[in-house]
Amino acid sequence: MTRQISVDEFCDCYEYHGSTTIAHKRTQGGETVWKDWLLFDTVEEASEYFNASGTN
Repeated sequence: MTRQISVDEFCDCYEYHGSTTIAHKRTQGGETVWKDWLLFDTVEEASEYFNASGTN
């Protein structure tokens, strides 16, 4: 699954494939600014974080 959050200055993209890791990539002007990996102890924690991202 992929979730994308866009604002005027940048675009955040979260990729989650059902494990304990979520990839978080930020792009600006079509260029990747940085990429980070969010690590969780359980699949449930990762899934909960992914489903809550961008809904705050």
